[in-house]
Amino acid sequence: MKKRFLPIIIIMAILALLLSGCAQTQSTSSQVSSTVILPAQATLKLATTTSVYDSKLLDYLMPFLKDEQNITLDVLAQGSGQAIQTAKDGNCDILIAHSPAAEQEFVDSGYGVDKLQFMYNYFVIVGPINDIANVLSITSAKDAFSKIYNTFATNSNCIFYSRDDKSGTDTKEKGIWKNAPLDVSTFTADFYKKIGKGMLDTLIMANNTDGYTLTDKATFLANKEKLPNLKILLEKNSELKNVYSVTLVSKEKYPDVKYETAKRFHDWLLKESTQQKIAEFGKDQYGQTLFFID
Repeated sequence: MKKRFLPIIIIMAILALLLSGCAQTQSTSSQVSSTVILPAQATLKLATTTSVYDSKLLDYLMPFLKDEQNITLDVLAQGSGQAIQTAKDGNCDILIAHSPAAEQEFVDSGYGVDKLQFMYNYFVIVGPINDIANVLSITSAKDAFSKIYNTFATNSNCIFYSRDDKSGTDTKEKGIWKNAPLDVSTFTADFYKKIGKGMLDTLIMANNTDGYTLTDKATFLANKEKLPNLKILLEKNSELKNVYSVTLVSKEKYPDVKYETAKRFHDWLLKESTQQKIAEFGKDQYGQTLFFID
C-alpha cells in the first residue's frame, strides 16, 4: 500500500509547489503593475498673486505636487496685474490670479487658455483695535469705506492704506470706493496712503500706524503674529468674495512654454484630492479653512 500511494503524494507535493510559485508570480506581477511611474521631474515657472504666496498655501501644496506629479515650482509672487503682465510677456508657464476681468481679457486676447476657478475666499476690512471709525458696527463694505473716509474729517488719525499696485486686491478696493460712491483721485495723501507694494507690506504699515486697509483673509491670518494692532472688522460679505483662477499660457502664442507640464499642474489643482487638501489648509492652525473649494 505504501509503494502504491507514494507517487500520488509526490505528484501532489509537486503540484503544490507549482501552484505556490504561480501565485507568487501573480502577486509579484500585480505589485509591478500597480507601481505608479511618474514623469521625469520638471520645474514650472508660476506667476501668482502675492496672497497665494503670503498665505503659505503654496508651501503647503508643493510637497504633494512633487510626490504626485514630480513637478516643482519656481514662484514669481506679484500683484495680479503684474503677474498677468509677466504671463503676457511669456515669462512664465502658468498663471494664478484673482482679478477676474483682467484674467478674462488675458484669455480673450489670446495669451491664455483654460481659465478655471479652483478656489475662493473673502476679502476682509481690517483696522486698529480701537476702531476709531466704528466699522465693526457696519455690515456693508461700501458703507464701511464711507465711514472711514468721513471719520477722517473729524479725526486725522483715521487713515487708509491702499496697495495701489493694480493687484486683484487693489482692483477690488477701488471698486468698493466707486460704489460708496467716492472718488479716490480726490483723496488727500494724509488720509489715503498709496503703498505700491504687496499685501503683507501694506498690512505691516497699517499695523504700525493704526490704519485701515482691505486684505484677503488668508494673508491676514497667516501673518497675524506680525499684526498685533489690527483686527478683522468686516468679513464674509457678498461684496467681498475673492475668486482665484488658474490659467495656462498659450502654447500657440509662446511655443517654448512648458505647456504639457503646466497642464498637469492645472488639472492637478482641480482634482478632488487636491481640492480637499486646499479645503483642509489652515484648519489645524487657525481653526478654520483659509480657502474654500469651488
